[in-house]
Amino acid sequence: MWCPKCKNEYREGITVCVDCKVDLVESLDKTEEDTELLHSFAEEEDAKKLVSYLEYSGISSHCEPMKEENLFGVFLEKTKMKQAKKAFAAFLTVETQKRLEDMMDSDSAATVMEEESGTEKSVSREAKDGEETEENQEEVMEELRLALSSASQGSYVSKAEKSADYRSSAITFLFFGVVGLIVMGLHWAGVFQYFSTLSSIVLTVLFAGFLFVGIDSFSRAKKARAESEEEERFNAQLKEWLEQNLTYDTLLAVDQAELSKEANFLNEINEMKKIIQKNFGELDPAFLEHFTEEYYNEHFDNL
Repeated sequence: MWCPKCKNEYREGITVCVDCKVDLVESLDKTEEDTELLHSFAEEEDAKKLVSYLEYSGISSHCEPMKEENLFGVFLEKTKMKQAKKAFAAFLTVETQKRLEDMMDSDSAATVMEEESGTEKSVSREAKDGEETEENQEEVMEELRLALSSASQGSYVSKAEKSADYRSSAITFLFFGVVGLIVMGLHWAGVFQYFSTLSSIVLTVLFAGFLFVGIDSFSRAKKARAESEEEERFNAQLKEWLEQNLTYDTLLAVDQAELSKEANFLNEINEMKKIIQKNFGELDPAFLEHFTEEYYNEHFDNL
């Protein structure tokens, strides 16, 4: 086992570096350029929880402190980033559900206390819990939005993939929003009484939020689908131009004999980016990174 930060080797059975306090990895074959930050947390416990979740999903990652920002980052191979972002969205959804359940349990306890005591203190506690619950509700909705958008941030995701992801999210949120509002409608109509008044208000707002997010996601999916057609046309135009104007010898001209093969590869990729932006203007950095590596692998990797 190796520390990805200080590169010290440890015997089997040890999982955390004594000096750096980061999770060990099985191999140091991958360089720092091959890894990327997935997400950062204020608490180390939350970062390690995500590492465990990714491990369960078959994605190897590690946690290390980011001293400049006083945060704890979760890092993994760039090649696994797309898969990891989808797992991260699921992780956020699960954590949000847990928070919602804890919030409901806390609300139920406050309701029981009110019924048993009947004092002004209990009424005051209910008002305080109501304010805290409203704040928690806002945080829950914000985290749900983060779960929707996290998979599309950072590494490049095509417009076609975004459209499919938005559509999938829309179907999920609409389903739970509609079903939830039907249940709460029956509750408010007096068909059954399973929730306290405060819990009923919170759940009704939450399911209405689900419905809103679902409708918004469908709108985003439609927009992304239209943008994907334009993106495909631009990709075809860009590839055709490169095939006519860019040769491998042009990229080899920036190689330096004293540098490693990997370092020269990065120089060649950067040169290709400069050529593209010189002729097509400023482009989205994530798109440019994705496109140049894909084009290089298809046209020059075996040369």
